[in-house]
Amino acid sequence: MITVLLVHDNTDAIESTRAYLERMGEIRIDAVHSTKQALEMAGRRRYDIIISYFRLPEVNGIEFLADMTGIELLKELKSTQAGIPFILYHRSDRDTLLVEDVNYASEAAAAGKGSRAPVAEMRDMIYQAVLRKKAERDQALRGDLLSSILSVTPLWLCQVRSGTIEWVNSTMAKELGRDAAALTGQGIQVLFKGRDECDRAFRDLGHAFDAQGWGHAGATLTRKDGSPVPCRLRMRAMDPEDPARGHLLVCEDLSEYKRLIDAQKEGDLRYREFLQNAASLIIKIDPGGTITFFNKHAQAFFGYSEAELLGKRVVDTLIPPHARKSAQGFAAESSTPQENANLRINEMMLRGGDSVWVAWHTRAVRDASGHLDEVVCVGHDITDHEHRERRRISTAMWRDTVITGTDIGEEVFDAVLHICMEISREGREGKQVGTAFIVGDSDAVLVKSKQLILNPFEGHPAADRMITNHDIKENIKELAQLDGAFVVRGDGRIEAAARYITIDTSKIKIPKGLGTRHSSIAGITLVTSAIGIVLSQSGGKISIFKEGKMVQEIA
Repeated sequence: MITVLLVHDNTDAIESTRAYLERMGEIRIDAVHSTKQALEMAGRRRYDIIISYFRLPEVNGIEFLADMTGIELLKELKSTQAGIPFILYHRSDRDTLLVEDVNYASEAAAAGKGSRAPVAEMRDMIYQAVLRKKAERDQALRGDLLSSILSVTPLWLCQVRSGTIEWVNSTMAKELGRDAAALTGQGIQVLFKGRDECDRAFRDLGHAFDAQGWGHAGATLTRKDGSPVPCRLRMRAMDPEDPARGHLLVCEDLSEYKRLIDAQKEGDLRYREFLQNAASLIIKIDPGGTITFFNKHAQAFFGYSEAELLGKRVVDTLIPPHARKSAQGFAAESSTPQENANLRINEMMLRGGDSVWVAWHTRAVRDASGHLDEVVCVGHDITDHEHRERRRISTAMWRDTVITGTDIGEEVFDAVLHICMEISREGREGKQVGTAFIVGDSDAVLVKSKQLILNPFEGHPAADRMITNHDIKENIKELAQLDGAFVVRGDGRIEAAARYITIDTSKIKIPKGLGTRHSSIAGITLVTSAIGIVLSQSGGKISIFKEGKMVQEIA
């Protein structure tokens, strides 16, 4: 709503003009009948437009003297209502009315009009003044809004023209400990730690531009107390068509980012020192399997210095030759641990050529986009060093997680596992052999399976059928070439060989790359309390299943 103060001369023309303007709906008019009253009203509130007679008109040839003329009223209002549109009207004769917009130095004369009709020239001039006032008010509101936004934005903003600061937002001035008004008019170099730093930054800002016309640079600004502020700068012309209008400089404070980077570097140093001195075997490898870190304990264990192994592949240095084919995907497999497979057990090789068994905990390290950056492998020696003539894997560290909840004895589990490992290492008649053992809950297993051939163990004394009996180990290796699986009781007695699983395995989910033998064994462990141990013919990997899932893998 536009508010208008009208000093009325009591003529019909002015009254009809007032009524017409009020009917427009956007104007509220306060009418007074003397300049003295107008001065009092203007002292109590602020108006958007003031309209006053120049002097009172004659009535029947009699001239009335007002307390003050319109010009005198305008002079009085300058101290309290400066800048408000002021319109004067004056009747020069009976039929002529002069209307003047004092602020914009425009005037119009209305002649030959009926005394009761609205004065069109006055109406139009007032209407134009109202529109200008609305436009000015909207522009002021937009300016105030923009100023508020610029004052609360976390970005530091600065207008620069010909190397001189024209304006800075309050955020930038406050963060630099400076006064915004004091910065205005100073050279831009006052914000930098030195003239050379300023010149270098502006060379970089003007060297290349992105698609939106922004130049980019990194620089160090200084606070009023002299403390440095690392910043990322962006700059572009205020008006690309008129470079003389100057440039907008946007500064982003990188102090917190730099503190985080420094803290990360310090943390990395402490982390690296911890890894070097840890009592575990710790190796870092890149996605291709190349060694990038080899801690002191690993150096002492394997017999290599870090310099000898950095840049070389794990498979080519620490994996025995006979196991390298199955370990080609060491890095990829380590970065995608199977469900419930807490350890990865691998046969490794010391510098002197002796084989050892290491249980690896692996953790994939990925970058911000999710791509594999490296794999951290933390290992423990699980070799059974008591058998000096032929080192074997020790299951003491992880065996309980497999056989808990079953009727399987520890020595039975170890015997089956070591037979599988010997078959994996030796093969049969120069060929790789794949086989499977189902251990425990044998009655339920026999119900859900059938013989492919005559059972070679049927009718033999119990003592000659025990998996722990070393005398029958060669027979087991020979029978491992047959299709089907061995069924072994929890106490170690072999119930059958060449047994075919008859359950539906369509809903069994196993890791990619494993075959039907694996899915059958996984399936039987899902519907019974048995565990399954599968030796892959291709690669010689040993997979252990329980409750339908692979719980351990040995390569």
